[in-house]
Amino acid sequence: MRRIAVIVAVVVAVAVAPQAASGQGLYPTFACSPLPGDCTGWYRSDVLLSWDWDGNAVVPVDEECSPRWFRSDTSGTWASCTVKPLTAQSPKYTAEVLIRLDKTPPTVTSATPTRAPDYGGWYNHPVSFAFHGADATSGLASCGTGAYGGPEGAGVRIAGTCRDVAGNVGAGSFALNYDATPPAAPSVEAMPANAGAELDWTPAAGAALYQVMRQAPGAGPVTVFTGAAPEFTDRRLRNGVRYRYTVAAIDRAGNRAAGSADVVPTSSKLILPAPKARVSSPPVLVWKPVKRASYYNVQLYRGRTKILTRWPRVARLALKSTWGYQGRRRKLRPGLYHWYVWPGYGDLSKHRYGKRLGESTFRVVR
Repeated sequence: MRRIAVIVAVVVAVAVAPQAASGQGLYPTFACSPLPGDCTGWYRSDVLLSWDWDGNAVVPVDEECSPRWFRSDTSGTWASCTVKPLTAQSPKYTAEVLIRLDKTPPTVTSATPTRAPDYGGWYNHPVSFAFHGADATSGLASCGTGAYGGPEGAGVRIAGTCRDVAGNVGAGSFALNYDATPPAAPSVEAMPANAGAELDWTPAAGAALYQVMRQAPGAGPVTVFTGAAPEFTDRRLRNGVRYRYTVAAIDRAGNRAAGSADVVPTSSKLILPAPKARVSSPPVLVWKPVKRASYYNVQLYRGRTKILTRWPRVARLALKSTWGYQGRRRKLRPGLYHWYVWPGYGDLSKHRYGKRLGESTFRVVR
């Protein structure tokens, strides 16, 4: 950083001999280049000091009255010129001038934010700064302020300036971490378990970790998990009670986006829809997976009549509005339905089934 220099010229005319008071017109005069010619104030470029005197009356005493360049920064350097009468050694007449030069801009030394980072060394909302600096010659006059609100990134630069008394302006920049964009909201799925709940969610782009909040009826939310894994199993819950889970994806700057799901723990292996649930659209039948099961047999009844059987390889079956069974077209009409599930092992053709997992009901309404 360079600092700006200004020259202040202060003229002090000093008569060495007492009779000088009667020879005011005999004192040498001076001029500076560039302007101002009277050498006052601060200069920010090289200065040429010149002297003049009445050659018909006086002559210089020495070479101090020769033109002189000032090229280096100075907070104040005195220069003088002494003359004497042509025909005598005294009295002597001396004039002095103070030259001030500052060509170097101030240094911007730091930037102070108006608040601490929002999260983990990152800002996720606009922040204001005050800049600070130093100047070795003319001194610091002022520094600017500023605010930052993007673009985003790690180690992005904020720029500021300071001005010295001579008028030089110095600039500087400092790094900060800024991110105001939340990650994608996770899609949450909650599966009931016996006195528990199994949650998993889609990994959210930009998320550094996840926070799971559980809320029971009549109670406030409680944090039950914080970590990077996209799944969590909650235990020691009450069967038959509906719990709401909110999963927040949190990025490196603390921005959050959340998804939620409800779940009712149950001891039954047939878990969705809940027993005696009322549905207005074809439901997805879900049950607890059985270890080493190769497939499952699902049977659906309306009254005493079986209207569907399927052999899915996963622990769920999405019903449709219409389907074919035993050569007839079936339709999911309003009414009460029973459904049953058995686990199957090995090849489907072997018909090796385990103990029935259970039975459940749902009612279709319009």
